[in-house]
Amino acid sequence: MKRLAIVACAAAAVSVLALAPAAQASGSGNPYQDVQVGVGYTVYQPTYTAGLKATSVLGKDPDAGFTGDMNLLAQFGRKGGKGFTIQEGNPMSNDIGVGTLVSTTTVMGRKAKVYAYCDPSSTATCTLADVAKSGGHLDVMLPAAKGL
Repeated sequence: MKRLAIVACAAAAVSVLALAPAAQASGSGNPYQDVQVGVGYTVYQPTYTAGLKATSVLGKDPDAGFTGDMNLLAQFGRKGGKGFTIQEGNPMSNDIGVGTLVSTTTVMGRKAKVYAYCDPSSTATCTLADVAKSGGHLDVMLPAAKGL
């Protein structure tokens, strides 16, 4: 299994992101497949990105002191607009962020938690709508592909 975190500023991307079957390592030039070649966990490629194009997909070197595989870091968005980031790894090489749990959903049959980054000075209750306002992330453990 591996941990997948999605940092999102687009609520639609967080609430309806679907993932394709695991990318297979074949050196075809697909950046997800290129990362798969260098890691021991299953790399997943999104099939739904809320209409946002990938601006970067790369293997991210671990933070200092981390001894695991590099993480995949994929960024989607429009210049000057909303966007989101997908980070995949097993284990994750850094902390994706601290947020307030605002929802749960299911991704590939696994329970996923949606966190919102609410304004700490606000006394209002943090909700799923705050993901679109201030950002947030989705945290889910997905199954490994056979052989990984």
